[in-house]
Amino acid sequence: MKSKEDLLEEIANAGKEGITLTKLVGRKRKDMAVGKELLGELIELKKIVKKGSRFYLAGIKPTRKRKKKNYVTREELEGILEEVYKDIALLKDRIDRAFEYVDEVFLETRSRVRKKNLPEISDMQIAYDNVNRKENAGDSVPISSFKKELRRMGFEFDEDELNEKLLELDRKEIIYLQIANNPDELPNKEYGIQSDRGFLFYITWIKRS
Repeated sequence: MKSKEDLLEEIANAGKEGITLTKLVGRKRKDMAVGKELLGELIELKKIVKKGSRFYLAGIKPTRKRKKKNYVTREELEGILEEVYKDIALLKDRIDRAFEYVDEVFLETRSRVRKKNLPEISDMQIAYDNVNRKENAGDSVPISSFKKELRRMGFEFDEDELNEKLLELDRKEIIYLQIANNPDELPNKEYGIQSDRGFLFYITWIKRS
């Protein structure tokens, strides 16, 4: 059987974690009885303290262990993430519907007063952004889709005048008109612009005000 000094040394070595009675003396009934008596004497001498089922050296602050309920299991975390993804998808759907509503109001307002003059740069930028988003164009918007969107927005324009305006914006480096490599294979190629550089069929917006 361990002496009082042996028990005190083991308790000191356990530090902030503390140590249980069975760890100190084992599970034999006789050893446990003697061990309890010796530990009681050490407590009376204020050499050690007992908190819960563990013994600590006097003056040592025990380590507070988190309760199991404070931990999140992998399954619980996956469930939380699933709910978050659902909320994100719902929010995205609501944002898309809000954009569609704004777009419808915008078009309704435009349709009441048809514009027979050329659209402003700000109007062209809106048309460009609409097509870029709807067609996932990657910032290379087909001129045919761009013109179709302008008409959908309520503008009635002369094709040649709009082409000249686009070439002007290209020269000013507000937009960049890209060449189509195989113009004969393009759908709606009649909406492209023939220039000294080649057949221009795509718009990339460069400079924004």
